[in-house]
Amino acid sequence: MVYIGSCAGTFYALDKTTGATRWSYDIKRDGNQQSFHGNPLFAGNLILIGTDKSCAPGAVGHVYAFDKNTGAIQWKYRTTSASTDIIRVGARVYFGSIQDNWTALNLNDGSVAWSFSTHAPNPDCTLPKSPVADETHVYIAGLNGLIYSLDAKSGQITWKRKLPAQPSTSVVLKDKFLYLGTSDNHVYQLKADSGETKADIAVDAKPVGRPMISGDSIFFFLEDRSERAGYIVSLSTDLKSIRWTQRSSPDWASERPYVSKGLVISGNCHGELAAFQLSDGALRWKMSLKGCIRSIGDSGDILFAGVQEGTVYALRY
Repeated sequence: MVYIGSCAGTFYALDKTTGATRWSYDIKRDGNQQSFHGNPLFAGNLILIGTDKSCAPGAVGHVYAFDKNTGAIQWKYRTTSASTDIIRVGARVYFGSIQDNWTALNLNDGSVAWSFSTHAPNPDCTLPKSPVADETHVYIAGLNGLIYSLDAKSGQITWKRKLPAQPSTSVVLKDKFLYLGTSDNHVYQLKADSGETKADIAVDAKPVGRPMISGDSIFFFLEDRSERAGYIVSLSTDLKSIRWTQRSSPDWASERPYVSKGLVISGNCHGELAAFQLSDGALRWKMSLKGCIRSIGDSGDILFAGVQEGTVYALRY
């Protein structure tokens, strides 16, 4: 099956070969919520997803734990919003809210293990950036501009770090290093055990979205609003070199450079779906879809693309 959340407020499980709906759930029945802004988490026979309705007055959010095969709700946790990816460490799952509250739930029943808040105001209703975790810590980029390392068991702060500019991407983790972009057109590599800067590099525009790591390369979207353009940039994970750059106009809209089968795949709001060679950025293929491409996934030889206008495409590639 293929799982996807609709901005109309329904979570779908689709047959991956035919597109037929296997099950669905209307989240509006549980209150004033409508959106899915994070990626789901598979945990055994469960699929977990968070919901929200941005900053609408009286809005709520939930974390749902569905049976991935039937859609039966195993548990649900109500909150103000659950706007990030759901991530897991052992028997707990973690997520963040638009109010910059961060919560750990017990996977077996959805009960609260701990919560943490930066108490940062959010007048612009900025979406929180998804956390990452290793075996012992959860790492977040707070809306107050600080990077935090939280003990996964207790939620206590183990370190916090303020960078020269506001974080502009989600944090990613590889080999005990954290990577993120900032609004002053930089990418940073931080030591996960201390928050100390290991390396940084200047890039040509502001990093945005969710970075992706593959092998010894890390891929970022860059946004240049003055030129109404976007870029994919490939960096070495030691941040010593820029390996290649590819431009799109308008900017890329698919939130992350999606890596699959030796390709980096991205889409924009003109319906352009493009695949570049991971090693050197050479264009491998390009196709046109109808709509603003927001999400990309794959299963073997089938590529899936979801557009903002409400269509899911299954493509052989």
